[in-house]
Amino acid sequence: GDVPVEEVIAPTLWRVEALLALLDGAAAPPVRTNPRADVARILTRLGFVGQDGVADDAAGCVASALRSIDGPVENKAALINTWCGHMGDVSEDGDDRASYNGGSYWGEFNIKLPRDAEALSAIAHERPGLIALPERGEDLYLSLMNTKCKRCQKPPRDPALCLACGEVCCCAGACCRRGKHGECAQHAAVCGAGVGVFLLVKSTKILLIRGKRICLYPSVYLDQHGEEDEFLKRGRPLFLNKRRYGALEDLWVNGALDYDTLALHTSRVGSDFY
Repeated sequence: GDVPVEEVIAPTLWRVEALLALLDGAAAPPVRTNPRADVARILTRLGFVGQDGVADDAAGCVASALRSIDGPVENKAALINTWCGHMGDVSEDGDDRASYNGGSYWGEFNIKLPRDAEALSAIAHERPGLIALPERGEDLYLSLMNTKCKRCQKPPRDPALCLACGEVCCCAGACCRRGKHGECAQHAAVCGAGVGVFLLVKSTKILLIRGKRICLYPSVYLDQHGEEDEFLKRGRPLFLNKRRYGALEDLWVNGALDYDTLALHTSRVGSDFY
């Protein structure tokens, strides 16, 4: 049978709402009720309002979103493809509906879904991750020694490597400060919506930023005895500890900086300094 359009686009909009909740600083995304109500609520928040007086007007909200797009109907079909293209084919309806046996029709569009569309709504996306680091600490240091900061175009005195994107920042440097905000805090706001994970190259410590709070996390580079060597005071070779780096990546991927015990107990207000 036909599949309501709100059931097709709901999985994408749920992810949008979860992202909005994260940007708003909410502890958790809103509770899902049903696709129709959820689609109407999320699209209304995005400025696409349905008919007045119609409760949970998901179809009206989607129609409002489509009307906001200039251009021919093909552009609107392309928009729907971004919402549910992972589940089937979307095309302009035309007159030969018989050629789309089992397809679902909505307005001027034909949405052709596989039989297991409900299962595909929970399609797995590629897991995000932190950047790859060299196995040896000295290789990391040498590779970044002459790397210039994009803002001041000079090698940082205290370089901080963003582990989300690989950019090198001037940690706590006056050269790149804008008002009260250091470059790491500025970069975290742009790169991670206020969340930053930086490797302080000289000390090998990890700087975590979440909004106004910061935390110095244990190093992911250890010597052969499993010990840290901050600022290479002992001069021992350091090697990437994959277990620690994996745990740090899990912390970042799961958005656990708000509730991880170690991060919270060792955190303090003061991200602007960095």
